Amino acid sequence: MNYNTLDEESKKKIYTELNEASNFLGGVNFFLQMIEDVREEKPKALLNKTATFHYSKGKISWTKSIYKETLDIVYEAMRNEERSGDILKGIPTKDYKKTMNMMRALNSVTVTVYPKEGEEFTLDILDTTTAKQTKFSLMFKTIFFYNIDFVKTVLIGK
Repeated sequence: MNYNTLDEESKKKIYTELNEASNFLGGVNFFLQMIEDVREEKPKALLNKTATFHYSKGKISWTKSIYKETLDIVYEAMRNEERSGDILKGIPTKDYKKTMNMMRALNSVTVTVYPKEGEEFTLDILDTTTAKQTKFSLMFKTIFFYNIDFVKTVLIGK
């Protein structure tokens, strides 16, 4: 996602959501530190079998283990969403079943961030607020996938 090409309403919505999350964690620097710790984890933090990831200022846990095959499908679906605006729009027929199974598996999964200082907050992986249009939630993409520069641009304005 290119923040600079978005309209003002979208920018304001993204800023509000990320700023609220950073306030729960104790500030922008704590939020950025969490994202950097998640990015440095090899293999990906989401692949932990215990469904928990400890970072320097707290821990992140989710309600169900995520497997490598599912994460690969998440990458593909996220790319498709960035192009078309929906996870399922325009995907090849052969990938439809795998994508639907991934969506069923992750629909009930919630991610909770427990900072050592600050308040915990919960986010869903999939955003199903619009009928017949499923997307990945902005916070999920920001924490686990988007470049750290995106967050810095939104919150700090660099």
